[in-house]
Amino acid sequence: MRNLGIILLLTQLTACSQLCDCQPAKTTGTNQSATENTATSTIAEEMQAESAAAAENSPQVGSSGLEVVNTRPMQEATPVNSTNEPSQFDQLLADPNAKPIMQLTAGRLQRRVLPSEAGQVFAPEQPASPYPQLQHSRKELLDYAAQAAFKLAGFDALRGAKVGVTSFVEFDPTLRQTTAVGNQFAEAMVSLLPQYGVDVIEYKLTRGITIGPAGDLALSRDVKELQDNVGMDYILTGTVVATKRGLQIHSRVVSVSQHKVIAATSTLIPHLVLQQIQP
Repeated sequence: MRNLGIILLLTQLTACSQLCDCQPAKTTGTNQSATENTATSTIAEEMQAESAAAAENSPQVGSSGLEVVNTRPMQEATPVNSTNEPSQFDQLLADPNAKPIMQLTAGRLQRRVLPSEAGQVFAPEQPASPYPQLQHSRKELLDYAAQAAFKLAGFDALRGAKVGVTSFVEFDPTLRQTTAVGNQFAEAMVSLLPQYGVDVIEYKLTRGITIGPAGDLALSRDVKELQDNVGMDYILTGTVVATKRGLQIHSRVVSVSQHKVIAATSTLIPHLVLQQIQP
């Protein structure tokens, strides 16, 4: 009996110890469940907040299928408190006893010659054109002479022929008055016609070359120094007629043997170009 009582006592003590061990475990399990429930509810709340924010930011579509623009007024910026401070110049103007910052000295203005006007400063007193002075032109006398040479070279009779070029004279009763424009136009034709295949004869060529301290000369207007026969087939000559628009130059190629005009052309040189010609 005594042994049986001891066994029952040990059995009760064992049961009590097991019961005590289970209580903390149960409490711990309860705490874990509560923590899990709290985390789950927090995640759900965050997802709901994100969904609401996405719904606000996403474009809304009305019943007609058009996007609804958010018309909520934006928050105004805080105004900046600024004050307009007067500058130093304003302070000087407001002060009747103020002195100027820089002492100014009145001077007399003098007009300077522009680069485009430099050629007109040394222009001759008697220009080639009797009309008022005009501005410089982009074209030169050589450009108009090239037009005349191109037209004359187009005649078949001048191909391979020997042509002598004389001065262009004024159209007057004498036909003996030469001008700077006529002489320069003739010199330009001497240089341009060979470029178009016309043989130009230089009849002012002397019998020999004259050597001197001023230079070596091969041209002359003295008939005694010139050669007798030069063998010209045609002569290029012409007249100069003054008009309101400029000088009209009539060029003609005349046969030496038959006195027949085989080629002719007319060129107008505006007054704008004549102002640039030196006599």
